[in-house]
Amino acid sequence: MEVRIIGAGAVGAVVGWKLYGKADVAFIVDSGRKARYSDGLVINGERIAFPILTPDEAAPADLLIFAVKNMQLDEAIEEALPFSGPDTVVLSLLNGIEAEGRLSEAFGAEKVLYAFITDLSSNHSGLETTCFSGGGTIVFGEKDNRKTERIERIAALFSSAGLKFVIPDDILHEKWWKFMLNTCFNTLSAVLEADYAAISTNQDFIRAVRVVAREVQKVAEAEGIRLTQDDVEEMIRRVTALRDHGKTSMLQDVLAGRETENRYFAGAVSRLGRRHSIPTPVSDFISILLEAKRRCL
Repeated sequence: MEVRIIGAGAVGAVVGWKLYGKADVAFIVDSGRKARYSDGLVINGERIAFPILTPDEAAPADLLIFAVKNMQLDEAIEEALPFSGPDTVVLSLLNGIEAEGRLSEAFGAEKVLYAFITDLSSNHSGLETTCFSGGGTIVFGEKDNRKTERIERIAALFSSAGLKFVIPDDILHEKWWKFMLNTCFNTLSAVLEADYAAISTNQDFIRAVRVVAREVQKVAEAEGIRLTQDDVEEMIRRVTALRDHGKTSMLQDVLAGRETENRYFAGAVSRLGRRHSIPTPVSDFISILLEAKRRCL
């Protein structure tokens, strides 16, 4: 299977590393960045000379995997469009709940699967990535939850690569569950500069998570998605099980002085709250607080 990945950071590099040798894997970059990747990517100390392709070198791929940040999505779409053919499948590992809609507009809704990655603890700097969690788990499916041939084909690839995956009964519910996790844990970890080890032992941090989660549950219900208290407890259990010194992607961005996905997490809760006339004071506050923190560093 010809797999093309756009985004070689903490997510994309790890997924490429797991699939390497099990598929024809290459990374998509623009021409200005190709030389930077010529010596390969380093994952867990192993240097891998992945093929690096620019849009000018494109041919239709079987699977396009988007592993960029939300604010990079429009640029990534432009770079990836030449790799799309009639039978190309598009799979997004972006955080949040908005990327699939944008990809459907660009590539056609019939090509887009709904997906995200969870249980991934990795740190990324430059061309080097350290993965603490064995590669994470990709959760994916058709929007209408049908078990199609292309779902089975991708599942077979992931299985052969030792890349953990789940095909849920309700992918939209699972997408919202991950959105709740990101909004609660990424944002608060970035504000407090807490790695997973610190999060797992801080009960006041978890109390704050529960407060934010209540607001996410309210806007989700207004959008037709029911997030239960069991969902909240499972989210907390999964994150606090990561007891290493890995950092959430948002904390890594703050510490590196990069733009964060804040507006796609707590900011999205605030926008949805306004749309449905639901007060979201905690999400409003932590969203503003994180922007203030980023500008103070």
